[in-house]
Amino acid sequence: MTHEKIFKRKNGDLVKVSVWLYVHLNKSNWGYSIFIKEKDSAKWIDPFSDTEYIARVIKPRFLNGLVHDTFDNYISKKEILQAKLELWEIIKPI
Repeated sequence: MTHEKIFKRKNGDLVKVSVWLYVHLNKSNWGYSIFIKEKDSAKWIDPFSDTEYIARVIKPRFLNGLVHDTFDNYISKKEILQAKLELWEIIKPI
């Protein structure tokens, strides 16, 4: 099951986190992905695959000589947890 939560940043940009939970044979796995919508844009973009966005916005960090970008540059662990908890509230047993 998936759940999406949108957070608004001070600059007017929106960050959408999509969280999911898979349960299979007594094992569960959480996952998430994020999307950005700039205040003057009509489309959601994946900040890790949209090359125009990467070239224009990303202030790259270098790790072992390679450009490195992480989810932490866009959304906090607390916000991800908030989205996960909302999903849990939707699916938890009564």
